[in-house]
Amino acid sequence: MIVSKLVRLRNQATNMSPADFLKGVDYFDLPTVSGQRVNEDSCRNIATAYRCINTISDDIASMPLQTFMSRAPGQIERMRPDFRLENIAWLLEISPNRWMTPLVFKKMAVMWLLTHGAAWIWQPPRQVGRRRELFLLPTNVTRPVFDGTQLYYEVTMPGWPVQRYPDVEVLPLLINSTNGINGKGVISYARETLGRQLSNYSTQNKIAGKGLNPSGIAWMAGEVNKEARKKFRETYEETMSEAGIAIFDPRVTKFEAITLKPVDAQFLESIEENDKEIANFFSFPLHKLNSGKQAYNSNEQQDLEYLKSCINPYLVQWEQAAALRWLTEAEQNYIYFRFNRDSLLRTDAKTRAEVIEKRIQSGVLTPNEGRQIDDMPAYPGGDGHYFPANMAAIQPDGSLVSGGANAKP
Repeated sequence: MIVSKLVRLRNQATNMSPADFLKGVDYFDLPTVSGQRVNEDSCRNIATAYRCINTISDDIASMPLQTFMSRAPGQIERMRPDFRLENIAWLLEISPNRWMTPLVFKKMAVMWLLTHGAAWIWQPPRQVGRRRELFLLPTNVTRPVFDGTQLYYEVTMPGWPVQRYPDVEVLPLLINSTNGINGKGVISYARETLGRQLSNYSTQNKIAGKGLNPSGIAWMAGEVNKEARKKFRETYEETMSEAGIAIFDPRVTKFEAITLKPVDAQFLESIEENDKEIANFFSFPLHKLNSGKQAYNSNEQQDLEYLKSCINPYLVQWEQAAALRWLTEAEQNYIYFRFNRDSLLRTDAKTRAEVIEKRIQSGVLTPNEGRQIDDMPAYPGGDGHYFPANMAAIQPDGSLVSGGANAKP
């Protein structure tokens, strides 16, 4: 078992702390033009980057990844999680491994994907007496290697032997890939923008650190040596921080306050523009940053756009990769995976009830299926489909016969 092996090896390592083990190696921790170092930790100090990474990963992690079977045309059945069988539905919806819930597991995968451009999910071969599990290989210490005939994944933990996993056991999730093997995270492309924002934050902190104490230029009578200038500066700062009133002696002939006006220097505007640029890198809508339009109807449409342009590409990739890695060739003919996207688009109670009602009246849902959406129990006779009575049935010859559900094709 990989986890027990890693724990045993870690206990044998003498020069490696748990913090070193968790941190791993950053391959994009390079200084930017602004002089700031940008990595997955420092970028989270920027509110906009933190919000984008956290919200996208939370939204995807909150969506159930469900398994469906369709053995015949028109017949679709959801695979139920089974603890005894430890089927794939149980791993995805109940327990991916003995330590994580599905939400934590999916959130970690998406966070690796956003920050490093790849997330690799390892499924160990089944062994008698050991439960079936899914594990995330730390992306910052994992690299794909192609030896000319086979692709495998190499995990290099500092101070530990190199571990190799064959491609057939690993499900790859990639973004910004140019070769289908490696990915590139959003942070790598947004480094300079993130660096500018970190630099702006640093400037803000320096201004805030001085409080409201006015800086200025003091003209002294006669020549003042270095030690005297230092003493005067310390006395002034101490006086302003404690009493708020500075009293100058006759040696100070003139004092001119210097007031920094960030707005005049377009400083605040620069911070706001950087926030927008960061959001664009993540395809993240501004209204989720409490910016842009805040009208309810407008934001509802923007949520749909958010799902389509930002979230859905991650979902589709996971669904497709899961079919290739977690199903046999025979199972791929009738089993597939789907994220429940409706969980992201939950509306108010009134709109929700109207949508369910229309779907029942149009025959899309049975009453019991509609009740199931709201976690309500089924009732006897609620499994029938209903259609409007004035609907016409299309006959094989193309003619129409009125009568709705009673019409015979």
